[in-house]
Amino acid sequence: MHGNLEAFETFLERIESIQHDRIYNLGDIIGYGANPNECIEIMIERDIPSVVGNHDDVVLDKYEPEMFNPDARSAVMWCRNQLTEENMDFLRELKDFIWIDSMLGKVLIVHGSPMDKDEYVMSRWHAERAFVNMMTRDIAVAFVAHTHQPCIWVQTPDGAAEFITPPEDGAPVRLNKSAKAIVNVGSVGQPRDGDPRGGFVVWDDVEHLIEFHRFHYPISQAQRKIREAGLPRFLSERLAGGF
Repeated sequence: MHGNLEAFETFLERIESIQHDRIYNLGDIIGYGANPNECIEIMIERDIPSVVGNHDDVVLDKYEPEMFNPDARSAVMWCRNQLTEENMDFLRELKDFIWIDSMLGKVLIVHGSPMDKDEYVMSRWHAERAFVNMMTRDIAVAFVAHTHQPCIWVQTPDGAAEFITPPEDGAPVRLNKSAKAIVNVGSVGQPRDGDPRGGFVVWDDVEHLIEFHRFHYPISQAQRKIREAGLPRFLSERLAGGF
């Protein structure tokens, strides 16, 4: 959720009305938004399983943000000075992967890609490489989030990757149970598909249905907090444009 408390709290309210067994977070709890401590504390309180994201790694000083743009770099360096030691300890305990045994077989939850937790799945080439990796590791479905852009990649019988966009009417997407799939869940607090609403997915592993959900949240309040914290103004402006 990238430190976006308003989006996170709205998501938690929304999910209460949707039947579900468990909530998973796909990394980057912090970065960009003005409430990193509060977001982590909710994660702890609600015992939400999470994998580590690249922003989480950088705030822990695992590596320096040379590849980050200047605004992202400013935000993560700001977070280093904001997080409590207890919340830093929580981030240190996060793993790169979560494995789930499902009705369809082994499921991988990772921030970036089945190939590399920091890799973007942005093209057919990326998806096809990932599918080869999934075949060797016997992974049926992978859930990712790094691009912040909701979509599905499905492996066709000839090994190619088919791209599926979320239906505009919100209808569930029924997937072939025998085909491998990579599902990008989008982002609760930092969407980048031109739609400023927060987003998440619900997966029915019995019917193999993917539902893409979008929700409105008080964006102006999140923007105000970013500005008041002295973070780059662009980080506030981008929320309204979904980019």
